[in-house]
Amino acid sequence: MPSRSSVVASTLGILGLVLMGLSALLIDAGRGIFNDDAFASRVAASLGDPRVSEFVAVKITDGVVAARPNLIAVRPLIEGTAAGLVRSEPFRAAARASLRTAHHTLFSEGGSELLLSIPDLGILARSALAGASPDLAAKIPDKVDAVLADLPNSRIGAAVVRARDLWSKWQWLQRTLFILGPLLLLAGVLVHPDRRRALTRAGLGLVVVGLLLALMIPAGRLIALLASQDPAARGAIFGVWRAYFLPLLTWAVTFSGTGLVLAAAGNSLHEAVDPFRQIPQLVRVLTTPPESRGQRLLWIAGTAAASTVLLVWPSSVVTILAVVGGLLLAFAALRELFRLALENVPDAATAADAAGRRRWPLRAMAGITLAAALIAVILYWRRPMEAPPEAGVVLSCNGSPVLCDRTIDRVVFPASHNSMSNAQIKGWMFPHHSHDMPGQLQDGVRALLFDIHYGFPGGERIKTDLEGEGATREKLVGAVGEEGFAAAERIRNRLVGVDEGKRGLYFCHGFCELGAYPVVPTLAAIRDWLVVNPSEVIVIVIEDYVTPAEIATAFAESDLMEFVYTGPIEPLPTLRQMIDSGGRVMVFLESGNPGVDWLHPAFTSIQETPYSFHTPAEFSCKPNRGGTTPPMFQINHWIETTPAPKPSNAEIVNAYDFLLKRALTCQQERKHLPNVIAVDFEDIGDVVRVAHTLNGLDSTATKPR
Repeated sequence: MPSRSSVVASTLGILGLVLMGLSALLIDAGRGIFNDDAFASRVAASLGDPRVSEFVAVKITDGVVAARPNLIAVRPLIEGTAAGLVRSEPFRAAARASLRTAHHTLFSEGGSELLLSIPDLGILARSALAGASPDLAAKIPDKVDAVLADLPNSRIGAAVVRARDLWSKWQWLQRTLFILGPLLLLAGVLVHPDRRRALTRAGLGLVVVGLLLALMIPAGRLIALLASQDPAARGAIFGVWRAYFLPLLTWAVTFSGTGLVLAAAGNSLHEAVDPFRQIPQLVRVLTTPPESRGQRLLWIAGTAAASTVLLVWPSSVVTILAVVGGLLLAFAALRELFRLALENVPDAATAADAAGRRRWPLRAMAGITLAAALIAVILYWRRPMEAPPEAGVVLSCNGSPVLCDRTIDRVVFPASHNSMSNAQIKGWMFPHHSHDMPGQLQDGVRALLFDIHYGFPGGERIKTDLEGEGATREKLVGAVGEEGFAAAERIRNRLVGVDEGKRGLYFCHGFCELGAYPVVPTLAAIRDWLVVNPSEVIVIVIEDYVTPAEIATAFAESDLMEFVYTGPIEPLPTLRQMIDSGGRVMVFLESGNPGVDWLHPAFTSIQETPYSFHTPAEFSCKPNRGGTTPPMFQINHWIETTPAPKPSNAEIVNAYDFLLKRALTCQQERKHLPNVIAVDFEDIGDVVRVAHTLNGLDSTATKPR
């Protein structure tokens, strides 16, 4: 009959193991359920599972066909494209944003409804189809309504909200359980009459706890089976479940590894347990029916359940058996390691001390010391890495993982000077670029420098509101030159039908009469590009002739505001922080006018070089606007031939060797990495490659001649 101390020890040990497993489950799973970022990241990760991606692709296709019924004829093509889209990073980024929003809505005050639909599906689908079928891509509507999950306002939603409230209030209990569990397990070992045997059992108990945590993943198959009758939905549910509970493997490995070390240490000291010899006996017990009727009924039910699991989920059973076999082999190897290490350690007990108490044998002490060292290695190996809220989500920033943890003043952004001035705008005179702003971004530009003016619509061309801007002749001549000024004046004098009661915001250069187009549609197009490129950060510098409030309204109307960085810029954020926050666009105003917090004064944050150079020999790196103290540095690099910039000049000054040499010279003179390198005709020459080199990403780059 077990002694009273052994019963107490076993009770303490079992209770400690239960608390450790329960605390691990509460900490990990609880955070994943109730934390916005963790929930969004785990569910979005499931999109890489083919079962989930296929299910979501069907939902997307349903939404597309519902919006454009005639597309039912090409449904297979749309569905195949959607499956690839779902696994892409742009879609995952959109899914994470939607999941965060849905999660926040569910847990907001009074919320009890979860509605998950992915925004910008039309934009993403068009982008995915553009390469295979441009004509079909053009038929995809902007708005595609595809509801992927819907938990209606119900008792279930209210219950989840109440559970989150309880979890928040009792987080201290989780931490207490996590500390109390190991203490109770240790107390069970110390109280037991045979501490070495108790150490072995404690180790085996930790292995069992680790295995039970790992079994949470295949248990999702049963959950899926009970949750839906639709095979596709079952597969998707299991895929989400698997991705959601996969982080529990960290706890499972830690517990199992620690348990193996302890069990091997204890077993090597008393040689009482040999699992390999006990396996045949266990098999005989499991396969032999008991004698009593009640026990036989239980044996029949258990055997039938086991056979069902084997037949329905053979791959999962094989995986579990492989894990158990691996643990047994690891146990055998560790036990032999302890035996080898302890061969030369005396087994005799030390002499009694003055109080008559005995210490543990030296061999036991050596074994425990070695076990502690191995456990420390396991815990260090499985230690949680420092990571942003959505750990592991941001894999690349502006084309490279190297840039993710750099603040923006340590990153080079290739830029287009007068970005709005381009040949793709109908009727635009004296363009500075070949491509429109989304096209420039596609070319690799990551900083847009553009002007916004007031204009009156209604005539053949837009009429500049010179009075509203307070423009002077000197300022206008400085922008477009005498020739451009004269041309604008002639056009302006001929304009008829202009409605000066409807002033709007336009992209213009000096005079809207020389070329203009509305601000909001192009900002919306920039937003669409950001949707399709979720790991890109851009800088916008606005030469503003309108109020900050009106600029803010334009950003809001275009929905670009969704991507504007609104966080602090002291200290400057890293690219990863901007991407994690959802604000991937940092906006500056040249005027520095106050009124909108996220419209930052340009020359408080940016220092620059001069910008009026008429020959390559005139280029200098002297301080200009901003002086020398702001944290970011802009190089202005173009030949001034107002009013008409010349592509032939860009071929010379945008060439790799020429541009890199100037950038390095300015970096040396100004003691600052060039952050914004602004050029005309960004598609001519090598401004993107120069930025790549300065960012340290071009391993094949040569030094400029």
